Amino acid sequence: MKCTIRLRRDQLDKYRRIAGLTTQERLAEKMGVHQGTVAKVLNGYQTPSKEFIASLVAAFDGAAFDDLWEIVPLEAA
Repeated sequence: MKCTIRLRRDQLDKYRRIAGLTTQERLAEKMGVHQGTVAKVLNGYQTPSKEFIASLVAAFDGAAFDDLWEIVPLEAA
């Protein structure tokens, strides 16, 4: 079965509120990426790179991959 990963937006929103990263610009700064990249990924216009995925998880102390991303079959994506 072919699978992909999907961002758990509800969890990301929760983590962002707790960390005070309420704007895309602040989140991008914390991740070390351009704000435009964050906007494109969060709005579904760009597939996240492995570096983006890792940076997003690392931006939140104590977060694990499974906290922010889920593995889903391609048909469900």
